[in-house]
Amino acid sequence: MTDRTKEKVLILGALFHDIGKFEQRCTKNPDKKKHQVLGVDFVDSGLLKDKFIRILGEDGFNSFKNIISEHHRSKTIDLTGIVQIADHLSASERVNKESDSDTGTYIDWSNKHLSSVFSKIRLMSDSDVPPRYFRQELLTKDKENYEIIIPEELTKIDIKGGQYAYKANIFEKFTNDIDTVLSFYQEDEDFGNLVNVLLMVFEKYLWCIPDFTGSPATDISLYNHLKDVAGFSHAILRNRSESQDSTKLNLIIGDIPGIQKYIFDIVNTKPAKILRGRSIFVQVLTRLLASKFLSGLGLYECSLIMQAGGKFYILAPSTSDIKNAFKTIKEEIEAYLFDQFRMDLAFNSAIEQFDYIDLMEGKTSFGQIVEDASFTLNRNKNKLFYGRLFGQNESLNNFVWKEEYLPVVEGLSDNMKCKVTDKPIRDKYEGKIPTYDENNEEKYLDVTRQVEIEFKIGDKITGDNVVIPVLGNGLSIDADRIERIKDFNKRKSSLQSKVLLNPELSELLELSRSGSQILKETHYLQVANFCSKFADKDSVLPFDQIAKFNEGAEYLTLIKGDIDNLGLIMAYGLSRDSESAEKGMSAISRTTTLSNHLKYYFSFFLNGFLQDWEKKDKENKVYTIFAGGDDLMLITPQSSAVKLLAELNEKFNDFVCANPEVHISYSVTHFKDHTPIRLVADIAEENQKEGKSINKWEQLKLVKDKNKEAFLSKNDKSSVFVFDTPIKNNELRDLLNELNQIVCWVKEKKYISLGIIRKLLYVSESLRKYEKTKDPNFLIWHARLTYLVNRLLKDKNNKYKYDETPEIGRFFDDVLKINKNESTDLKQRLYPLICQTIFNLRNIIGE
Repeated sequence: MTDRTKEKVLILGALFHDIGKFEQRCTKNPDKKKHQVLGVDFVDSGLLKDKFIRILGEDGFNSFKNIISEHHRSKTIDLTGIVQIADHLSASERVNKESDSDTGTYIDWSNKHLSSVFSKIRLMSDSDVPPRYFRQELLTKDKENYEIIIPEELTKIDIKGGQYAYKANIFEKFTNDIDTVLSFYQEDEDFGNLVNVLLMVFEKYLWCIPDFTGSPATDISLYNHLKDVAGFSHAILRNRSESQDSTKLNLIIGDIPGIQKYIFDIVNTKPAKILRGRSIFVQVLTRLLASKFLSGLGLYECSLIMQAGGKFYILAPSTSDIKNAFKTIKEEIEAYLFDQFRMDLAFNSAIEQFDYIDLMEGKTSFGQIVEDASFTLNRNKNKLFYGRLFGQNESLNNFVWKEEYLPVVEGLSDNMKCKVTDKPIRDKYEGKIPTYDENNEEKYLDVTRQVEIEFKIGDKITGDNVVIPVLGNGLSIDADRIERIKDFNKRKSSLQSKVLLNPELSELLELSRSGSQILKETHYLQVANFCSKFADKDSVLPFDQIAKFNEGAEYLTLIKGDIDNLGLIMAYGLSRDSESAEKGMSAISRTTTLSNHLKYYFSFFLNGFLQDWEKKDKENKVYTIFAGGDDLMLITPQSSAVKLLAELNEKFNDFVCANPEVHISYSVTHFKDHTPIRLVADIAEENQKEGKSINKWEQLKLVKDKNKEAFLSKNDKSSVFVFDTPIKNNELRDLLNELNQIVCWVKEKKYISLGIIRKLLYVSESLRKYEKTKDPNFLIWHARLTYLVNRLLKDKNNKYKYDETPEIGRFFDDVLKINKNESTDLKQRLYPLICQTIFNLRNIIGE
């Protein structure tokens, strides 16, 4: 076999080495065949055999089958031996148990549901989180099916009964889809695209399938396992092409720093389309940067082990050519970003070498490798554009460059500035975007070419199944030709490189069966992009229209959230000490499964959840700015913000199996629709920082004392910062219920007037001042509130004046318990509760 054929045999062998397990899960394996036998039967079937032979040749096909049949027994250093090593690296503790089963050790193989890896995360706690399991359902873009990624507390009866498991017909559909994908392959240049689409099929079917059924706590998906084994195998093969003894590999991280700053760098007061376009653009750019590295390093999609937000991770060999290629690609990217963005966008990267034998023997963990690479990445932040500024041709021109801008007209310098970013427009980099004046007449604004591109992205991308064509350099977007897949397929240019945004696999395969070349030169990207639209047209609601859906004050709210301590969770959350029974917890595929499930939550789930949430109430409008990695940014009417957060946070808590060490911190920032979004973003960032710093020193003391409760939600950040007040996430539902109750009392005029609410605001402000200063003068709030209640709400017998609404009395009694020895949890949320009540009642009472 040629080296090229060996490469293809190895990658396909690694991808299909455990495919027999999927048939076992679907068909219940009536003949009790081992997965290796079923795997060989699958690829050797009449439906698929000829297609594999066309790709690999006769000899290659036989080697391919040998990998599938012998990957547990091989003692050689051939292709099968490489897959065996990669299998161990991907999920070492599972491989050991499977090996035990071959010696006759009894293992219960009936655990066919994948448990969530979030139940395994521990930072300092020693408490077990009960496992939750995923129903076996296809991962499609059907927004009605979004809750499938929320694990459930299935009983043993549920699991053994199989009512939530795949049936045999699913395996038949899988086989047909694989047949379609293999039929797409016509020439050697199609191999990379073939791997891409195979992985899409695998993800659709195998995301919820455990790679191992010998434990009720199995939490590595078969999809991630097969993908990671293929990535490891390819890297090891490339190493051995240079040195048979090399056990070194590289982890490459690429990152676009300052994404949020770039997205929000807008002064235009009607930013909806631009903001949306910028968010999608940077996510597409991240995908293109990752693809450029894969192509330049001679790797495939299986080597892209994680991608989230503006960051990606690639598993690469450690050969002599890799570092040179890494340096060349990085400099090409820096040159492009410098040319197009003049440092408004930058690229940071790191390459970290590790020994995979140390990983196999437990001397290090994959989390630790990621942490080491991240440390290098963080250090390299001080070297952005280093190649451009300190390259081989060192000169003053590297630091000072001549720039040609649009000429000034009539002595007014503003004409040369972009009307969206307020930055000078370079000559030959100008663009225009449409807008409408007060008479609804169309006119055009002078902007930079990049802003024009982002405007078109925001204008044209209003749903899923979108094609984004890519120009010849592999990094620039052809925004004029963005369109739906069904329309793009009619063009002759389907061979052009492209990114498919939130594609539906079934549609792509149907097009491929009909002869379309839509799968060629294609990359795939899942993003959260749901936005409320006009009822009568496919156009996103602008901010001034969203504001009209408020109850009360017509303000908007920027919700900003991020997962607390995600770096620690990725690096150490799945580590166990050497004496632990779970010391193999940090296998690479457990980490990639965790990363993938977060991706599902912040794209597939969020899109479906927001669409469903919007349907519940006419006020429930939402605009997604960005969601990915550990970040979330949404805009809603102010009166809907707490309601949305309460529901969304409850879903996240279910998603992470109610693990008290995994939580999100949010900030809530109210603003008028015409406020420059750049200013709003700055305020939101400060709110986020202040919210996260509330328990900082107390928590550090707990960590220093090795307190096992240091990262539990009650002691960690895990709060919503609203109206300058942090409220614990588990109090959101109480806040919402109290808010709805008070608003109802005032609207129905049940003894509570807006005047009383304003007096409560004064009381709550005095309470806040006392808490901050401990000045006893501010304790006057209690006497004032007591006088208010006695005068307006109670009768001469010191009883509340009404019996039909006893909740009013209970509420005021709870307020009066604050700062007394009596128990009440209302203290922290009283101020934001009253502020939000006033917001919700503004423009309603007294009209």
